[in-house]
Amino acid sequence: MVLGWVLGADLRDPEVLAAYDAARKRLHDHLSAAFPEFAWRIETSERRAFMPRGALDPVDLLEVGVAEKLHRHWDYVLVVVPNELISRHGPSTLGVPSSALEAAVASSSRLGSGTRLAGRLAALALHLLGHLWGLDHAGSGPMRPVESPEDLALAPFPEAQREQARRQLEEVARTRLEDVRVRWGALSFYGRTFAKDPREILSAIWGYRPWRMPIYLGRLSAAAAVSVVYFLLTSDAWALGAHLSWRAVLGLAALSIVAAAVFIFSGQDLGRLGREHAWREQLARTRLVLLGTLGLGMLSLWLGLLLLSLAGAWVLPRALLEAWMGLAPTAEHLLRYAVFTATIGVLGAALGGNLEEEREIKAELFFDEET
Repeated sequence: MVLGWVLGADLRDPEVLAAYDAARKRLHDHLSAAFPEFAWRIETSERRAFMPRGALDPVDLLEVGVAEKLHRHWDYVLVVVPNELISRHGPSTLGVPSSALEAAVASSSRLGSGTRLAGRLAALALHLLGHLWGLDHAGSGPMRPVESPEDLALAPFPEAQREQARRQLEEVARTRLEDVRVRWGALSFYGRTFAKDPREILSAIWGYRPWRMPIYLGRLSAAAAVSVVYFLLTSDAWALGAHLSWRAVLGLAALSIVAAAVFIFSGQDLGRLGREHAWREQLARTRLVLLGTLGLGMLSLWLGLLLLSLAGAWVLPRALLEAWMGLAPTAEHLLRYAVFTATIGVLGAALGGNLEEEREIKAELFFDEET
């Protein structure tokens, strides 16, 4: 099992560098003792792309780490910096894991110095790795919630979590698809990637809680809401939507959700990660997780818009709707039109999603949490 340890800033302080090296060795020893069935190797790399002062965006550091991971054929990568990290959902953060990218970022800015820094950094790295293995927070062990740097201390995994992590590591240790054969078709490669470990991919998608996406992406949700309101107040739209068949409106709904996910994925250039590499199972898994998260996010948005459309259609005067639709509206007509309106809203959200800041979209899709 190969873990990459990347120095992401132009750090020259020999004392801090020595603490980093000590932390790396402690982490190696701990992993070797916790999972003796695997041969552990931690390889180091220096990507001095940032100054060692000022706050850094974890999105940029994750992209640096993924590039190194793919180039060096690592299983996981940890990018370490002395800088503070920009936090989006709290006052500060010590680290950011991304199971979608199989990468994590750790900051040593508040971890102290010397042996204290080495111990805390090793414990923080283990906590972040636990998230990459799909582990949840626990009351004891490395996955205890980190409230402050003082909470960080190396500890063994509880047996249930150790077994869960071991199963995940066994999947990672299996032969990669790109090593099975050289020539692949896109559909077969992505299909085999999903079939190899569907539970882990679906678990990673669910772990990102995609139903929160409309809450944190305001421009996307605003564009969707404006589209819904416009179509609720447009007579020609009522004349069209209320007369569509159920097969048509449900087919359009499914198509709109898929199209919106693909449109945002493409428009935000999320496929840029690892574009210079050909067939890589890690890269295919990342893209499947990102697309799946976007797809479920758009589905949750569609359901929210459906409720909004139903409420709007219900409060409009029946006489007005009858004039617009050319028939007496029934509950079925209102429901069918609400499905149609929610579908248009999702397409509007796809356009609004590409008005979002690229880093905000990536943070929502990449980050498991801000530790």
